[in-house]
Amino acid sequence: SLQNLKLLQEITLKFQGTQVGDTGAVAIGNSLQNLKLLQKIDLDFGGTQVGNDGAVAIGNNLQNLEQLQQITLIFAYTQVGDTGAVAIGNNLQKLEQLQHISLCFSETHVGDAGAVAIGNSLQNLKQLQQITLNFWATQVGDAGAVAIGNNLQ
Repeated sequence: SLQNLKLLQEITLKFQGTQVGDTGAVAIGNSLQNLKLLQKIDLDFGGTQVGNDGAVAIGNNLQNLEQLQQITLIFAYTQVGDTGAVAIGNNLQKLEQLQHISLCFSETHVGDAGAVAIGNSLQNLKQLQQITLNFWATQVGDAGAVAIGNNLQ
């Protein structure tokens, strides 16, 4: 399992368009907690069956990755909603070494609460050099956009 690869520094997993659901995403999320040397994560669950449970497991297990510098999470065309996005946002803010963030929630159920949590996480990430946030065709409105905008200052 991934959690036995304690020296792993970079992980890229592409499940786009597969039948992976919450069970698979939870297993991957839980395996992240022991990979304390990870510097780069690229997980693509676009077009899968992943929902909030999978996104929450991934989000909650980010907090231990103190060396993480780059993260890409793609949940486009999934069942992820605010609960998953909030878990990711709440735990991103603990990753003080992050330099690059790319999050894609296009065509999901994410709304203002998820966008606000992600926006608020940005204020603590002083090392950021690049941010890509994609909320195309979601429920995000003014409150989410304002929170993101206010935290880019």
